[in-house]
Amino acid sequence: MDFLTLFILALGLCFDTFAVSLSSGMARCGHRLRTYFRFAIVLAFFQGAMPLIGWGAAARFHAHIARYDHWIAFGLLFLLGARMIREALTGDGGEPQCSPFGFKRNCLLGIATSIDALITGVALAMVSVRIVPDYSQGANMGLAALVIAGVTFFSSFIGLLAGRTAGRSLGERATFVGGIILILIGAKILTEHLFFPEGLLGAA
Repeated sequence: MDFLTLFILALGLCFDTFAVSLSSGMARCGHRLRTYFRFAIVLAFFQGAMPLIGWGAAARFHAHIARYDHWIAFGLLFLLGARMIREALTGDGGEPQCSPFGFKRNCLLGIATSIDALITGVALAMVSVRIVPDYSQGANMGLAALVIAGVTFFSSFIGLLAGRTAGRSLGERATFVGGIILILIGAKILTEHLFFPEGLLGAA
């Protein structure tokens, strides 16, 4: 998985946090930029940490399931994306209550919206993450976590600002699009392993 694919994956993952931030921004409290900054930092922290936890737990088993890793990655991302789409269509995703800006509630929101990232970390253990080819997988996963956290921070902050004027329907559409993106990423991983084992660009 190269940087561009990772960045698209990070965008797909952050739609949940964007939807939560959008809803939180509509609350009649916590409209100070400092509060928004802290809120986005907490969400970004959990979103970046969870893939590392999932990757660390799954990496040790990779040698035993290498023949099936691409199917596992596709299945995880497909189920994850399908769940997000279902929540968007049925309204089962839930919405934060005012005030969502208390630190404890902020952390709970961070954990709740990063479960998807934990599962994604398990999926990333099944593929080669090559942001910097000369770096080890551990170092590349560290960089991947930073990318995911950075994308989450900016999307959350933008969501908070947009929440002042945006309606609830936008948040539902964001979750739907996020699910579609995760499914497409899973399909790309499966296609690369089945038809382009050396990579789409013929990389070693």
